[in-house]
Amino acid sequence: MSIWDFLIVGGGSSGCVLANRLSARGARVLLLEAGQDTPPGRVPADIEDTYPRSYSNPNYMWPDLRVHFKPVTAGAPAVRFEQARVMGGGSSVQGMVALRGLAADYDGWAAAGAEGWDWAGVLPYFRRLENDWDFGGDLHGKDGPVVIRRYDSKEWPPFSLAVQQAAINQGYPLIADMNAYFGDGYGSLPMCKTMEKRVSSASGYLDEETRRRPNLQISAHTTVEKIVFERNRAVGVTAIQSGKQVNFRALHVVLSSGAIHSPALLMRSGVGAPERVSSLGLPLVAALPGVGQNLQNHVFLYLAAHLNKDARQTGSNNPFRSCNYFRFSSGLPGVTNDMVMLILNRTSWHRLGESIAALGVALYSPYSRGQVTLNSPDPRVEPCVEFNLLQDPRDKNRMVEGMEFALKLMCDPAVRAIRQQVFPIAYSERVRKLGNPTRMNAVAAALLSAIFDGPAFLGDMLLHHAIAPNQPDETKMDKAFLTRTVEESAVGMFHVAGTCRMGQESDPLAVLDSRCRVRGVEGLTVADASVMPRIPRANTYLTSVMIAEKCADLLLEQS
Repeated sequence: MSIWDFLIVGGGSSGCVLANRLSARGARVLLLEAGQDTPPGRVPADIEDTYPRSYSNPNYMWPDLRVHFKPVTAGAPAVRFEQARVMGGGSSVQGMVALRGLAADYDGWAAAGAEGWDWAGVLPYFRRLENDWDFGGDLHGKDGPVVIRRYDSKEWPPFSLAVQQAAINQGYPLIADMNAYFGDGYGSLPMCKTMEKRVSSASGYLDEETRRRPNLQISAHTTVEKIVFERNRAVGVTAIQSGKQVNFRALHVVLSSGAIHSPALLMRSGVGAPERVSSLGLPLVAALPGVGQNLQNHVFLYLAAHLNKDARQTGSNNPFRSCNYFRFSSGLPGVTNDMVMLILNRTSWHRLGESIAALGVALYSPYSRGQVTLNSPDPRVEPCVEFNLLQDPRDKNRMVEGMEFALKLMCDPAVRAIRQQVFPIAYSERVRKLGNPTRMNAVAAALLSAIFDGPAFLGDMLLHHAIAPNQPDETKMDKAFLTRTVEESAVGMFHVAGTCRMGQESDPLAVLDSRCRVRGVEGLTVADASVMPRIPRANTYLTSVMIAEKCADLLLEQS
């Protein structure tokens, strides 16, 4: 059996980066991905599309993953949650947002014990990964695999322009570069795509030249069951491939399976809280009670609006879904830049989505924490995921204030002039099903859109009985109504982080040291969003790529 220098578990946003950077320096690298591969020339059309249709395709997701957004004690059932199972991971299915977060986010990591991960320590890796089409200088890179560009204001659809004017009317400045200026304001959203297609970690880091390296092997449709240890050293993994159990050996194992599956894999392998590991009949390899703890996510909710026909961004013009970003502060003492709005010019690929725009209100600096635990030692059984969203009252209060602010923007004369009804809407199971890009859904959405655009009484019936039940007139959307809406409908984004966090040796809940090595064992590293001590004030894709870039250097230094 071949013994690889590095075995990478997970070909997601981080795993593709590691496979490229480690093999470029001569290391023998094996990359294992549970989902399908997307090699150059065979990337599915919905993944490559500059409009994010692939997030609705269940073929790219873990099929049985369910989560609790609210505390389990609240009695709410577990709901389906999309986490990518395809080469490129979330970068192949999500919205292509390329935000770095704020400098203070990374200084906070260092203060929490992640030495070397302050802003000065991570900026070179943000620069390394990017090919920024719009900005250069000391803060940006031009030679990286990830194309980053922004839509010029001349290209913005009517809804983006109207919200811009509403922001100006509220006294907020325009920001040209959200990745270099970290204050509040409104601006163009940096995106990782060219004019023609998505730029994922898979397409950016696993190009034809990289795949031709004789020291790199990629194995798709390979699901890792557990890490194999000899004493306290990781020496490989067992996996299922073509229905058979197979073994792979390596000098160093790197987990890049994401903040849900990386901690689950550790626990199944005997690394975690002793009482949890032993309760499942598993032998304990390393006592690390922090594995699966510190689970974090951004919270969001949409305030939508039915647009006038002449204000819509249709399929015949620019294909973006969201091209603008509004960063603002809640006013919570000691906290700034903690809230955002994503301006969605259309809410789905179909005709109904073209007629509905939205302000996506999101809390990007949450205090609530959840956990990932095992339901069973059987690797075919997904773990128990409890986000505990809004458990901290500061989080709920800020989301309510954010919805109040979104309503204020919707009622600004610039926005009011281009829209009809306003209503909150959640990313529900019904919305998910209609978002699946099928011919039947296209026909159903076109019919619903025609009704919405028809006589006023039909549109009102559709709104009140199908789209937003119990919807009051916008003049009656008081704080009590918005509070109930947040409590009932706010959900987590797909930005899962923190479950194998870095920290000081004296911190009993720190799973990793500052080089992302798992404490108490040898030959095992975690390199994905789970290493984050605190979730950044940004979508997590670019930070996950940065983590992998930096970890590749750390791994090569110690090998």
